Amino acid sequence: MTQRSALTAPLAPARSDNGILARVPGQYIALASRSLPDPACAVEHEMRVEIDAAWAGRVRLTFEKQRYCRPKAKTSYWAWHCRHAEAVAAPIIAACGEDGSRPTSPGPTDQASPDGDNTCTVRP
Repeated sequence: MTQRSALTAPLAPARSDNGILARVPGQYIALASRSLPDPACAVEHEMRVEIDAAWAGRVRLTFEKQRYCRPKAKTSYWAWHCRHAEAVAAPIIAACGEDGSRPTSPGPTDQASPDGDNTCTVRP
């Protein structure tokens, strides 16, 4: 009983490169999937959507089109499946001067960088 059977083999490692997908609340993933076109009519196999996911921040979600059907079914169904999420850095706004100087009166959505450099970032 100490020998292994020739029929048993170790399982292949599961694909776990899903980025920060586990940290993104499900309601935001559902909201992003509703913004995609109908998967049965979509030409692209993969689509990306950027959302603002509350405490997770700005996130880029990658959706993949998958086909579902029953073994003896005559019809098949298509659905979007979220497979990857990655954090997106806040973009630099155009209100900053060309020389990098801050605007004289920042608006409610733009603030100066806290580390003292002369860049402006968009804050939600």
